[in-house]
Order: sequence, then structure tokens, then C-alpha cells
Amino acid sequence: MVAVAATLLYAAGAAPTIYVGDSGELVTAAYTLGIPHPPGYALYVLLGRLWIALVPAGEIAWRMSLMSAVAGGAACGVLHVVVRREGAPAVAALTAAGLLAGSPSFWGEANVPRVYTLNALFLVIAIAAAQSWRERPSAGRLAWMFFVCGLGATNHLMMALVATALVPRTLWRRPGIRRPRDWAFPLAAFAAGLSVYAYLPLRSRMDPILDWGDPETLARWRDVLLRRDFWERAYFEAWSDLAPIALDWLRSFATEITWAGVSLASLGAAAGWRGGLPALAALVMAANLASMAFHGSRSDLFIWHRYYVPSYAMAVLLAGLGTAALVVRLPRVVRMLPLLVPAWLLVTNYRAFDRSRYEIAEAFSRAVLRVLPPGATLIATDDNVLFVLIYLHHALGLRPDVQLVMQGVGGTSPPPLRFDPRRDPVFFTHHPNWNVPGLAIVPRGLVFQAWRDGIEPPPPLVPLETLPGEDDPRVPKDYLTRNLIAHLHYMLALTYEERDWLRARRQFARAAAAAPDNDVLFYNMGLIYGRAGLLDEAEAAFARCHAINPRHLASQSRPRASDRLAEIGAERARLEEIERALRAADPTLAGAPRDSPAAHRRLAGLLAARGETAAARGHALRAVELTGHAGEQAELDGRHGSS
Repeated sequence: MVAVAATLLYAAGAAPTIYVGDSGELVTAAYTLGIPHPPGYALYVLLGRLWIALVPAGEIAWRMSLMSAVAGGAACGVLHVVVRREGAPAVAALTAAGLLAGSPSFWGEANVPRVYTLNALFLVIAIAAAQSWRERPSAGRLAWMFFVCGLGATNHLMMALVATALVPRTLWRRPGIRRPRDWAFPLAAFAAGLSVYAYLPLRSRMDPILDWGDPETLARWRDVLLRRDFWERAYFEAWSDLAPIALDWLRSFATEITWAGVSLASLGAAAGWRGGLPALAALVMAANLASMAFHGSRSDLFIWHRYYVPSYAMAVLLAGLGTAALVVRLPRVVRMLPLLVPAWLLVTNYRAFDRSRYEIAEAFSRAVLRVLPPGATLIATDDNVLFVLIYLHHALGLRPDVQLVMQGVGGTSPPPLRFDPRRDPVFFTHHPNWNVPGLAIVPRGLVFQAWRDGIEPPPPLVPLETLPGEDDPRVPKDYLTRNLIAHLHYMLALTYEERDWLRARRQFARAAAAAPDNDVLFYNMGLIYGRAGLLDEAEAAFARCHAINPRHLASQSRPRASDRLAEIGAERARLEEIERALRAADPTLAGAPRDSPAAHRRLAGLLAARGETAAARGHALRAVELTGHAGEQAELDGRHGSS
């Protein structure tokens, strides 16, 4: 009943269409039997394809969200059984299962198409297998325990680390199991579970639509399994980094299971130590933390905590043991009180994870496809946009006439392109940073287009200025969704920048408000404001970026906001000297209020005459902002130059 209740809860709030992040890629991989990003998630792909066939109703993405819901509900149900088998009363088992069900990071993965609830299910099954082996040791039960870990590792590599945690626990419980032949059967079972990863090279040889890493050879197969391309994104650079990582991990437990849940888990760790489960839970949590500390990116560690779901599952297991130790000391009339803790989580988090109205990700990418002319080439990047486009194009079959170039999938770059920009429509979801003589990259609404330099750019393609649900408080918006909303307004701002500066400023403001913790957004806005000669705004944007992330951004050039702030300071000092001299020498400026439209127009003209194009444009735009008349922008740009 616990599993059914949790599954129904998650299914009721399941996203009806595709979600942001990895969801589009994973669903498409399952539907087409492809290979998603490393480590390939072979079991998820195979189970997903079977699930799609067995559940023929509803959109493909919604069906895969239901698979996450079933896996999440089953994980809660198995956890309930594990706690009961420790001799705990029903209230303790329900408390543990309820804490897991209501944990924000777990719930956040239980109604969207991703791999984490299935990983949690394998984890609690492995714990149940260890529990069974502890009660009645046998070679078969030990092998089953390691087979579950091997098979689970083909869905998510965390289960391989769980297997390493089980080894010292097994040796501690049965010191006699130390001879190599005693481990032959368990290791063979572990390898049998891992054999599902043979899917990757076998399927790669068939050249599926999604073939990340092309793991046909042994070396490329190894690189995919070890996620070699992702190690360079790791936040860890020095041993001193471990302290903030561990501190954030510890703090997250209060958010995930409440302080009351943390207290129950602490009690369970002390009360149940002799039974062995607390030691195993501690080993799993340590393995989880260590793997993330040395491999996770900044966002993996500090923004979303879904990678710590194994730690939270172990914590609620301990909370169940703690509840069992507590209730036997309570009067019978109040022994149900611990259930208030998961009840609080379930009630307060329901609205935050009710995604039944969510369509933001699909709406954006559908709009992108809608504006493309027949036969267009679209070079797409960034998981939030690319993966949804992959789903719409390859799973739902939208716009088969469009050539979708999946830049960045498996480290790929666009193929060599030969085209006439006026005849061959080539578009980009993000600026390609090309520097080709005679070629301009023009923002046209939601996309960029390659265009012949010096020719009047085409009109904007703006199918929408607000995404469905963007302003609806009933539609939850996590970090990635907020970033996608910000990307819409950022693209619109770029489109309007040369045509209507006041409108562009409003769109920049909406982008900043939508994603106030997006370091890349503020860095790019700083570049744009600096290019426009608005040094105050550029400095504020770079300062915000630095406050969010004082390190380098996650890109190949590894830029730092602190470097840009230093450049802004030097440029400000240089321009102040020039403008001071211009004000002293020009009688018109001497008689005009310093921050008046007239003063800014005059300074724009004088600076343009000296070749200070960016500074001239900045003052021209200040005049536009002060007067509130967008109509004079074209005149000012034409008179003083536009960068």
C-alpha cells in the first residue's frame, strides 16, 4: 500500500510533456534505443523502451515520467519493508517511507523522466538483500546482493560505489569470507549485472540517432563508462574545497528531511548500531559524498542535490530506526506523533512539485521549430534547449524537413558548412562565436541566423514573449526552468538591442529577475552592457556573476567575472579623463545639467568624433532612457555610430 500511495502521489503531479535538463535526451534515447550522455544509462534506456511499449497511452515523455513515479513509489515501499524487518513498528516504517517520499530532491525526480528514482529503488533493494544475507548468510544471498549492485550500476554508477561499501561491511559481519574463492561467486554475479553495459558498443555499431561518445571500440566504451569528458567540469581543485562541499552536504539534510528527521536519524544511528544497518548507511553516504566531491560540478554540488538522493535514502532509513527507538518510550496515545514529520513534508512540498500544468520546456522549443523556414539547418547546443529539440524532432517527429545539428553531443562539432546565407537558412540556438569575414550572426527572436554582413538584417521572428505558465504560481519553476525562461528574455533583448533599446532593457530586466542565480547569464549581460558603453550596468552584472560564482565559468575559455571587473575599472578611469577634458573644453556641456539628455547627446557626438564608439553609444542610450523615446535611438545610432 505504501508503494501504491506514493506512486499515485507522484503520478498525479507528473509532467504531461517533456521537462528541462536531461529529460529530452533520456526519453529520446529510450524511444529510439540510442545512447545518451555518459555513462550511457543502458538499463534505463532498455527498461524505458519496454515501458513505452507496455504503456501505449499518452505522450512519450509523460509515460516515462510515470516510470519514474513507479520506481519512486516502489523505493518507498521497499524501504518500508526494510524498516519493518528490523523489528520496527508500523509507525516507524511509515515515518521512514514518508520522509523519503516527501524529500524535495527525491520528489523532484519522481514525476519527470530521469534516472534517479530507479537508482534509489536499486539502492534500497540492495540494502534489503544485505539485510537478508545478514539474517541467513549463504553464497546465493551474497551473490544476489552484488548482482543487484551490478545491475543497478548500469542505470547509475552510484550502485558500483554501493558495492564497494558492501565489501567491508561483509568482511566485518563474516570475517571468514576472505579467501579469493569465497568472492568468486559474488564477483561473477556483480559482473553479470554489469553485462547490460554491453548494449553500448553493440548498439553503437548500428549508428543510432543518439550515439554519445560512439563507444564501438574498447577505449571509447571505457571513456563513456568513466564519464571522461565530464571530469574537467569538476568543482574540486584543492583539498580545501572539501570543507564547503561537505558543509553544504550536511546542511542539505535539514532541508530534505527536516531537523526533526535529522534528529530521528541521529537517534537511529546510535540505537541501531549493533544491527549493522547504521554502519552500512554511513559507508553508502560516505561513498556518495566522496564521489560527488571529486567529480561534481559547481551546480551538481551547490544548486541541485539530486545526486545526494542515496544519502537521503540512508538518512530516512536511520530515521525509521530512530522512530522505532523513540516510540517504545512514548505513551501509547502519542506514538503516532512521528508521522507528523513526513506529513509536514508531503503537505508543504506538494505545490512545489505538482508539475501537472508544466509545459514550459516544450513550448519554448516548439516555438523555435515553428519559426524556421522549410529546409532550414538548426545548429543547437545547451542541454536545456538541445535536449528538448532532440525529443520533439526525433521522438515526436516534428519538423522532419529541418536538419537538426546536435552540437556538443559526444563532443561533436558542426560539420563543415558551405552555404549562401541569403539562400540557405542556417540558424543557431546560441551564438556560435564565429569570426568569419563577410558573415554576421544576427539575433532573430529565439534563434540566431547566419547572414551576409553589410546587408540589411531580416526582421525578427518573435512567436512569443512569455512562456505558458511563466507567470503562473501554480507551475513550479526549478533552477533549470528559470534559466530557460531567462534565456527567452535574453534572446528577445538581443533581438531588440539595435531596434528598440528601451524594450531590450525591459527584456534584460526580466531575464535577470527570472534567473537571479545564473552566473553565465549575468556574465553575458555584463559583456553586452560593456559593448554598449554602459559601464555601470556592466559592472553590476559582472559583480553579480562574481557573487554567484567567484571561480571561472564552466566553459572552455574558463573566464572569470573578476577579470572583467578589473577591465571595467580601468576603462572607467580612462573614459573619465577623456570626458573631463571634453566637459572643460565644450561650453555646451558646461551649461547643461550633467545627467540631462542634452548632455548625453553632446558627449555622444564628441566621443564618436574621437573614435570612442562604445562610450558614444553608451551616452546615446542614456539619452534614450532619460527621454523615454525609443524613436530617437535610430537617429542617435546613425549620427554617432553603433557597435
